[in-house]
Amino acid sequence: MLSGCKKIFIATFLPSLASSMLVLPPSSISTHLHHNTRVKSYHSAKSRARYIRGIDCAPKVAHDDNYVLEWKEDIKDVITNNKSNGDEDDGDGHLFNAALFSTSKTWGKRPFLLRNAFNPDKLMVLDEEDIDMREPDEHEDEFAPLTPWPSWQDVVDIASDDDAESRVISHIPGDYSTFDVRWGALSNAEIDKWLSKAMTTAEQAENVRKETLVVNDVDRFHPPLADWIYDIFNFIPNWRMDDGQISLAEVGGGIGPHVDNYDVFLIQMNGLRSWQVGKRKIDAMEERNRLVSGIDVRVLSDWSDGQDADNTQVEEWILKPGDMLYLPPRVPHCGIALSAGCMTLSVGCRAPSVSDLVSRLAEQLSNSIEDVAVRRYTDDDLLEDGSRDNFLPGAITAKAKEDAKHLVLNALTNMMNDESVWDEFFGRYCTEPKRLRNNYPIPLEDDDDFDGANLQDVLDGRGVLYHAEGLCFSYSEIKSQGLSATSSIHRLFINGEMWQCDTAEDGMLYQTIANNRLLDGTTLLRSIAIEDDERREKTVEFLEKLVSSGLLYISIE
Repeated sequence: MLSGCKKIFIATFLPSLASSMLVLPPSSISTHLHHNTRVKSYHSAKSRARYIRGIDCAPKVAHDDNYVLEWKEDIKDVITNNKSNGDEDDGDGHLFNAALFSTSKTWGKRPFLLRNAFNPDKLMVLDEEDIDMREPDEHEDEFAPLTPWPSWQDVVDIASDDDAESRVISHIPGDYSTFDVRWGALSNAEIDKWLSKAMTTAEQAENVRKETLVVNDVDRFHPPLADWIYDIFNFIPNWRMDDGQISLAEVGGGIGPHVDNYDVFLIQMNGLRSWQVGKRKIDAMEERNRLVSGIDVRVLSDWSDGQDADNTQVEEWILKPGDMLYLPPRVPHCGIALSAGCMTLSVGCRAPSVSDLVSRLAEQLSNSIEDVAVRRYTDDDLLEDGSRDNFLPGAITAKAKEDAKHLVLNALTNMMNDESVWDEFFGRYCTEPKRLRNNYPIPLEDDDDFDGANLQDVLDGRGVLYHAEGLCFSYSEIKSQGLSATSSIHRLFINGEMWQCDTAEDGMLYQTIANNRLLDGTTLLRSIAIEDDERREKTVEFLEKLVSSGLLYISIE
């Protein structure tokens, strides 16, 4: 363990899910398994032209006063300025980056549409017509490298895993009351059906249910996607990032008009999808009043013929592979698949609500033994008035209500005004997993078959350390109390756990761990005092504990 460091554990609690889920969660959610090695799957290339040929991707409705900002300016200046600040173009034709998005001034304010934001041919290869995965060539020593975006078959494979969180949402087009959801892993029959849907182009009869397969935490099962999301959205703090969710839909499939409580980037991976976007944000009260009753999917009513409930015309856009639509919180939208093989990646951001934070504060106070938390209501002056002529036993007096209010406010204020207490509370809360994951990550000592590289190999340049996919790594620094004005306490938060230390050297190590999803030997050695053998030994011991607990893992690349 690091010198001067103290490891602190706390039982993790799930935050409220209802405010951010599009569908109501099941009574029990599947457990998740840890992958000790980078997942591998391989596919041969296939042209996307058959999906988009002959289809006009221009908007279907007039855009006299666009709420959605479609980026039409020459982006060369933005890219040039970006390069001048030290960022190099990767040469793969990806237009989206932090500088361009910042220039749009749309974050949290209005939707933003960027055509050709990414080059899908560099990010994903499609399966052959029969959806079979390519076997390695007999003359090849290894498989071809993984692409960042998983294929249709990859997502179906993940959805068939009992440890994944997936659901199939279906409805009859035009009738929102028919929306239905089924949670759980795909059966063998459903796997075959979904594999065939990738190529199904024949028109079906009316009144036939259309299905959408939604899979959360795909980045946890497909590490290259986790790497890609981390690199592309590196302008968003770790604690604000959620998961990489992917939806597969047949023609006409969708999850209905709805709102999200968080910022979301909708990236078209394959096929075509129409997005209808409302021209204003709606609050929670309006959403509740407009939800279609009697179904388990959060679908807005009064959304038809290209119009929202207030008869304002929604904007409609058709996204082709590589296009990206950003939506700030509370903007109503509805996506409909227009072609076979429709795949959409949704990268969402965590956004704790006031009720979430207050509920967790109440949990912490209820488990505290501090005097301010266990203090009870008292009325020592009950009999000091001297006159009981006006005493009414059934009355709750104004003074009683005021005393009770101050009792609660004092407890909350004491907690929030204590920088150390609030820092620990918020750090644990915002790094906890958003979804229930029993037995994840799996401690390395529980894997009897592990026989891979060790930490010394990484420090010697043979292999790297990775953050376990799906976990949040963050750090903080606060001023020490009772010590010199320049002293600080450094804290590392991972998956709701906390470590703390009071030395700048160890604080630098915490920052290095939290700021780098991939940790190679050079990066680690820069944060270790090599000449200090004792500290080096304790640092290695600390890193080994993170590896053994499954929070970090070693990969030979």
